[in-house]
Amino acid sequence: MFPNQTSFKITAIVEGHGEQLAVPVLLYKWFAQRQLYNFRTDQLAVRASGKGALKRPHDNANELGIEHYIEIALRNRPDGILVLLDADKDCTAAGHPKLGPILKDRAKKVAAHLPISVVVANRTYESWFLAHFEDLQAAGYVSNETAPPLDLTELELYGGHKERLGELVREGYEPTIHQVRFTRCMSFAQPALERSRSLRKLAKELEWLCNQIQ
Repeated sequence: MFPNQTSFKITAIVEGHGEQLAVPVLLYKWFAQRQLYNFRTDQLAVRASGKGALKRPHDNANELGIEHYIEIALRNRPDGILVLLDADKDCTAAGHPKLGPILKDRAKKVAAHLPISVVVANRTYESWFLAHFEDLQAAGYVSNETAPPLDLTELELYGGHKERLGELVREGYEPTIHQVRFTRCMSFAQPALERSRSLRKLAKELEWLCNQIQ
């Protein structure tokens, strides 16, 4: 960052332990790709208290509801907020296209003064790694002789992305270990974007969020 250049911060809110470490890496990957060197994020994302906690009705006492975690994120004095959660098999983004907008409306009631993006990974964060299959191969995480475990053009029609990564990774897939490593491989290249609608949504929302902040 150049001297006297204004710095902007995006705080992320996630559900899992792995994403708490990985999503800040993802944001810095995006900042570098877009040459947004005056953007930064917290070392750790704000982590919800478990799967489904962001979707539940607001209840501060039990740490439930997106509103509770927006309030926590505001303590970091961000210029914008990214909320990232998995659709999972019980609530796919395709089946619940209004989930993101509904959560965003709830979040804005707490922080109307800030730009907020809500992105639902269909079906899990791990689907974005499979969309970057060749990048994982190039980094040596997947053997060059290994064929993709599913039709990548139909990536989001299937569940079991974690299990498929487990088949690909020699030592087995462990989110708290591999999510950071694999996130570093994400290039947001066009082939990956074409394979995943929710990855395209992420790229679109990050572009919008950064433009709103500057």
